[in-house]
Amino acid sequence: MKIFLDEATWRKVVADFDITDIAVRDRNIVQLCLKTKMSNEDASQLLNEDIPSRIVTLFLDRAPGNNFGFQELQGMRYPSVGVSRAPFPRPSGLIVSRSSKGDVWPFGGGNGPMEFIAPDGGRPATRRLKCINGYTYSVGTGRRVYRRTAVGKWLRIDNGLPQTESSTAQGFSDLDAFSESDMYAVGGNGDVWHFDGAKWTQQGFPSNVELATVTCAGDGNVYISGEGGSLWVGNKSTWKRIYKGSSSILWNDVLWFQDKLWLASDYQFRQWNGKELVPVKHEGENVYITGHMDAYDGILVVASLDTVMQFDGKSWQVLVAPYPVS
Repeated sequence: MKIFLDEATWRKVVADFDITDIAVRDRNIVQLCLKTKMSNEDASQLLNEDIPSRIVTLFLDRAPGNNFGFQELQGMRYPSVGVSRAPFPRPSGLIVSRSSKGDVWPFGGGNGPMEFIAPDGGRPATRRLKCINGYTYSVGTGRRVYRRTAVGKWLRIDNGLPQTESSTAQGFSDLDAFSESDMYAVGGNGDVWHFDGAKWTQQGFPSNVELATVTCAGDGNVYISGEGGSLWVGNKSTWKRIYKGSSSILWNDVLWFQDKLWLASDYQFRQWNGKELVPVKHEGENVYITGHMDAYDGILVVASLDTVMQFDGKSWQVLVAPYPVS
């Protein structure tokens, strides 16, 4: 299978980095967040923000040699990558740092200037950037949710959330929505909240395990994943566990794509078939990829530390993969 990113470009742009996050801007533009590759021993001597970051953009409709762009960024602490779409003038990528102000660098639709989710140092503690109906949301620990309302402007959405000291028992690690008035945020120890467009309300949940993701799916259900890789389905305060996991890690991303629920972790790539979690297959063969995932505009992408694959609903394409040591 031909690799989209040619060997010379891979060695120049990707070879010395680990891929840590991925986002789809549209069906022709995929964004990668990278951190400089180093040993665990070397990394342990540095703060995460001292490890250089790189943004890579893949242009899937362009010819080799003209199908990528990249930027270096310094001081990005546990960065996440996301997307900004309409109502803004043009789509762009966003990369956010888990800093005290929540530094955000827009790129691709015009680069910079740096934005700050909480200019007063409110510690947004961003775990994810989610784009819903064009607006980008920052969701973070301490039950912090912000919406990007204009270029450089982020509004905290906290009506109904108690003003208490943050703790690891509280959310949020993920957010999803059917609409701006039907939104869910989860995290912490069974910490589930619903937003009706005006106010957050805490929901009952049948377990106090750590929660990782929430997905407002195309079948009208809400899916929540948590500790061990377990999976629940329901809405508001009515939930049923449909899968009891035994994994030592959480799902990174759970998405609805092509009328199926897709789940990706650092070690597994699965689909929920309505009865059980099964390996992802294509033409009878397992698809071997794990890591982080995103889907939009008819394509799904998955990124491990060194490989990126894309699925358009009919076929898989390898976008990035290691070439042999020369």
